[in-house]
Amino acid sequence: MIVIEQVRKTYGGSRGLDGFSLRVEQGEICGLVGPNGAGKTTLIKILSTLIRPDSGQAHVAGWDVTVNPREVKRSIGYMPDQPGLYQDMQVGELLEFYSNAYRIPREHRRKAVDQALTQSELGARRDAFVEELSFGLKQRLFLARTLLHNPRILLLDEPATGLDPLARIDLRRQLKELNAQGITILISSHILADLEDICTRVALISEGKNTADGDGNGFIVLQAAAPPRMVYELEVLGDSSKAAERAGQVAGVKVIEQRANEIVLEIAGDAADAAKLLKLLVAVDVDVVRFNRRAVTLEDRYQQAFGGKPR
Repeated sequence: MIVIEQVRKTYGGSRGLDGFSLRVEQGEICGLVGPNGAGKTTLIKILSTLIRPDSGQAHVAGWDVTVNPREVKRSIGYMPDQPGLYQDMQVGELLEFYSNAYRIPREHRRKAVDQALTQSELGARRDAFVEELSFGLKQRLFLARTLLHNPRILLLDEPATGLDPLARIDLRRQLKELNAQGITILISSHILADLEDICTRVALISEGKNTADGDGNGFIVLQAAAPPRMVYELEVLGDSSKAAERAGQVAGVKVIEQRANEIVLEIAGDAADAAKLLKLLVAVDVDVVRFNRRAVTLEDRYQQAFGGKPR
C-alpha cells in the first residue's frame, strides 16, 4: 500500500530525508520512530502530497505521489502533528463543511457525517461548538474529519501528543477497530508504549536515513509475528562495572544498559542459560542481590538503536 524508495528532501542546506526507504503492506499498522529531526514529519508530508521529494519515489495505494497527487489524496486520511479546527463551528457543521471540501456528493454527505460521528462517538455532541470540546475530544473530532471520505490509508503524525492516558487508550482502541475494517495505518509517535500495543512493525529512522537496532534490523517486529525476547535486570552490591564487564564476555549475552549498581542484560537462550550466567557471576565474587526477568520492550529496542530515551 505504501512503497518508498530512496527518497531525499533538502530544506535549504539541511537534509530532511537522505535516501529513506520503506514498505508498508496492506492491512498493516506500521509505526515510525526516531529522534526529533529524524525526518518523520517530512516523510509523512511527502506521502500526503503536501511537499515534493527532491529525488526517489513514493507510491501510495499504487499512485505516485508526485505524478498522481489527486488520486493519492482520495486514498488517504492525513492527520498532522498540530491539527487545526475551526473553533466557532459546531461539530456537525464542521464535518458538513469538510465533507463538501472532500467533494462528497450532496446526497451522501449526511450519511458520511453520521458515520463519522458514530465512529468517533461524538454523536451526542453534534450541536456543540468545537471550542467547548476538551483536547481529547478535539483529537477525536479531527480523526472523524480524516475518515469522512472513507480513506484506505491513514497517515498519522504524533496523533496522541497532549492526550491524557484515558484518551490515549481510546485512540488506540479506535485505531485497532479501523485497522480491523481493512484500513492500513502508518503512525509516527514518540509514545513507544502506544506503538507497542497496536503496531505489527516499527520502522527506524535517524538523520533522514534507515537505521538499525542492536541486531542490525531496520524494522522492529512486534506482537505475535515476533518471537518472544527476554531481558534480565541485575542488581549488585557496590559498583556494577565488574558484573557488566564479565557478563559482556559471555557468548549470547548483551549488556543493554549499565547504571551505578544495576545492569540490564539480554540473554540468548532459555532460563538455563540465565542460570549459568548467574552462577558464573557469583563464582567471580559479584554480589548479586536481584536478578529479575522481564519482556523486551520497544523502549529497550529504541535505546539499542538510538542510544537513549525517545526525544
